[in-house]
Amino acid sequence: MWKTFLALATLFCAVQAAVAEGFSKGDQVELVRPAPLYFKETYLIRVGTVGERFTVLMEKTGQQRVFLSSRDALGNEVALSISKDALRLVTQPGTSPERGANISVTMMARAISQNMPATMAARMSFEARSEALRMNGGKKESDEAVLRGLRWLVQNQNPDGSWGRRGTTGAAMTGFSILSLLGHGETTDSAEFGPAVKKALDWLVTNGNTYDSRLSMEQSFTQAGTYAHAIVTFALGEYYTLTKDARVVDLLKKAVGYIVAGQGPDGGWMYSYDRSTPGDTSVSGWQIQALKAAHLSGLNIDGVDAALDKAMLNLARVRGKTGGFGYRTSTVEKYSLTGVGVFCTYIWKQEKDKLVHDGIDYIIDHATKKDFKDTYFPVEYKGEKADLYAWYYNTQACFMYGGQAWDTWNSRLQDELVTNQSPDGSWPAMPGKSVVSYQTTPAGDGPIYRTNFCILMLEVYYRYLPTGDIRFSRPQK
Repeated sequence: MWKTFLALATLFCAVQAAVAEGFSKGDQVELVRPAPLYFKETYLIRVGTVGERFTVLMEKTGQQRVFLSSRDALGNEVALSISKDALRLVTQPGTSPERGANISVTMMARAISQNMPATMAARMSFEARSEALRMNGGKKESDEAVLRGLRWLVQNQNPDGSWGRRGTTGAAMTGFSILSLLGHGETTDSAEFGPAVKKALDWLVTNGNTYDSRLSMEQSFTQAGTYAHAIVTFALGEYYTLTKDARVVDLLKKAVGYIVAGQGPDGGWMYSYDRSTPGDTSVSGWQIQALKAAHLSGLNIDGVDAALDKAMLNLARVRGKTGGFGYRTSTVEKYSLTGVGVFCTYIWKQEKDKLVHDGIDYIIDHATKKDFKDTYFPVEYKGEKADLYAWYYNTQACFMYGGQAWDTWNSRLQDELVTNQSPDGSWPAMPGKSVVSYQTTPAGDGPIYRTNFCILMLEVYYRYLPTGDIRFSRPQK
């Protein structure tokens, strides 16, 4: 793929007798500000840092973009695309290059050589996270809140590496905590958080194999176990994608196999993987996220893509007339589940079609317009209708959609989460009513649940960039 694109770029240069004013083929240039580096103008590799040096392949006329030559970890030449105004000329062909012309390609090499999806590259360094945070409307206070939350999680990790109580609940809390650490780019190699990640993965692998790859840590799936299994499978899939740790491959494949086999005829999933009952939107959301993580792993696990295709049919089935999504039918639209439908549809179809567009409108309208009365759900942490579960999905759905929808949602959510964090780094019990007891329970697994959900929402700026149209949502000059 890389060589094909490079050949096209070279051919273009040969055809063009002269490039537009600015840079010419062979020029040595360097970055004058941090800037995102793309492959094929679309796939984000990483964020470049000030002073990095490149060789110009060509300048794309009319779009103010320049193609630069670099090399991956295997020594293959690759072409990167960058905005022209992020560069300055260092030397022209035929002149002596300045010292220090070799550039650091650590992040790009990691993404390419380990087959890491480009959507995940922005989380893997402080510089990349900072730039993605800034350009997507985040504040430094948000990442500071994430770090406080992660440190609280580490302090409250069980000696065996898990989080929460034993059994199904503990499996889910452990899965959430692993996802939060991975979402900040923390792996077993991380200086501060590496030991916690290693302990968690050791616990997961040991117990997952003990329970015959049932990551709910149950001998047979229960209602809660269906959620837990998907959440931990999701975490295991992300871990493998970031680390390529071979010891988890068999466990991941078998865990995904339970999800594929448990899908119902309508494309959804139900408690205990009961295939005889119409799919549940809430249960299905976690299975879809787990399958998407498996898809990104590059392991080509049997049945994953087909199951995701089929899952889209179920989401369309429960979509209501005004854009919201229902629980098991389309009759009663639920604000708490609309983000599930929108986000899970987008991450697989990667299209802003009518289903996604109408769902986004539904989310924003019901979160901002008081005239919806009983179905008005303001984003207030201490409000009676606060709903972390809905916010988790809404945040990702609006971020993926971008534009005014993201600006509106982000302006309401970000400060609510940051200002309501407890001094110790966790998030306190919410005073409002909720069907999810973890929101209102001061002790036990409640703080672990709330802290993970808030961390995952505050990591949205860099955790996953939109897959089908990878660019920062809020470009700034």
